[in-house]
Amino acid sequence: MPEVLIVGAGPVGIMLGAELTRRGVEAVVLERRTAVGAASRAIGLHAPVLAALEDGGATERILAGAVRVARGECRGLGADGWERLGTVRFDRLSLRFPFVATLPQPATEAALGHGGAPVVRGETVTAIRRDGDRVRVLSSGADGQREWDAAVVVVAGGSAARDLVYRPGAIAVRHYPDRYLMVDAPVPERADAETAVVTLAPGGVLESFPLPGGRRRFVAWDRRDAGEGSGSAATGAGAGSGSAGAGSTGAESGLLAGAGAGSLVGAGAGSAGAESGSLAGAGAGSLAGTAAEDPAERDRRLRRALEERGEADAAASAIGATSFRVRRAVAPRLRRGRVLVVGDAAHEVSPIGGQGLNLGLLDAAGLAPLLTGWLHTGVAPNLDLERWEQRRVRSARIAAGIATLNTALGRPLGPRADAARSAALRVALSAASARVFAHAYAMGFDRGA
Repeated sequence: MPEVLIVGAGPVGIMLGAELTRRGVEAVVLERRTAVGAASRAIGLHAPVLAALEDGGATERILAGAVRVARGECRGLGADGWERLGTVRFDRLSLRFPFVATLPQPATEAALGHGGAPVVRGETVTAIRRDGDRVRVLSSGADGQREWDAAVVVVAGGSAARDLVYRPGAIAVRHYPDRYLMVDAPVPERADAETAVVTLAPGGVLESFPLPGGRRRFVAWDRRDAGEGSGSAATGAGAGSGSAGAGSTGAESGLLAGAGAGSLVGAGAGSAGAESGSLAGAGAGSLAGTAAEDPAERDRRLRRALEERGEADAAASAIGATSFRVRRAVAPRLRRGRVLVVGDAAHEVSPIGGQGLNLGLLDAAGLAPLLTGWLHTGVAPNLDLERWEQRRVRSARIAAGIATLNTALGRPLGPRADAARSAALRVALSAASARVFAHAYAMGFDRGA
């Protein structure tokens, strides 16, 4: 049996498995999906993540195929059409990697998992139970029920795995009223081919990010049904926890000390889905379910948004749009004994602003050496794990706050309010303060940076 069992083979779980394997720790990853996902959600990796992955070789593999986005522009509607409101220059920051690296998520996962822990696919984790100095994990798959045993279990299965460890109602989940459309599309040659562009239009935000191969990721605020939902806080599995299971079985009193906010349970029946964090403002890291709709109508709405918000040249190639809503959830606790939680299972933030998956990768980057020392010496580094937990929760709250601000800034406004927004951003993105914005968007405020 492995020393560490990781639930979820998304980017965070794959990366943690690779880092542990590199350090000589035997790990196995359980994943409910039978094959690697082909969809591209997260597309960008920020400077702290690239620095954290460098020693293991993943950064070199990522940069071999990525676009290096060294600057971003904010645009708005002026008297004579679209105009630049300000520029965020990552390349002027004192960083080892002064850019955002963008590439499709499947390529990122391949780079992160190179030479890493084995992945057992088609296994849906149904319960996690403490058993003395071991942890038992129950799963179901094509061959029926299985039981696994490990010294440490790390849940990295995204929001779908949250019910495995947190009591229903323990974590407040805020549902935003906003809805977005997203597509990766080929675009004609352009002068800003390696520049991220955020256009704040009266009809809502349009984000545009470079991808390899002459493509760009477009994310547009969507007017259809966008006003539904109050955006108020909701809690528990019934409030969009994303679990595909049937909730906690209540077999134990708790994996995390202290019943109450953020407490973890000892057994659950949620499935362990793929980590779906998002970065570079492009993806569905906090993907919330949306009603079935006509794909052709979705494409029409996105093409109309592109035409209205300064990207008419890309409209014809915008085919296959997806839609998503977002939510926010930050757990105050990430550990109880030998069970730990990382990534979207512990914290979801709006993808608008692009820090969700980076948060999870930094969770794993900080955790891997602590688990290695623990398993090699047999002594739990409790003080260091407590500090890790505090830093990661604090970082998640910071990222959630930045994402909330970005989401609010991108909402539709009337002509006067839109003009006022543009004027305010011209001031905020002036030379005096643009560096602060670059620092924030490069995750410079993350406690693991």
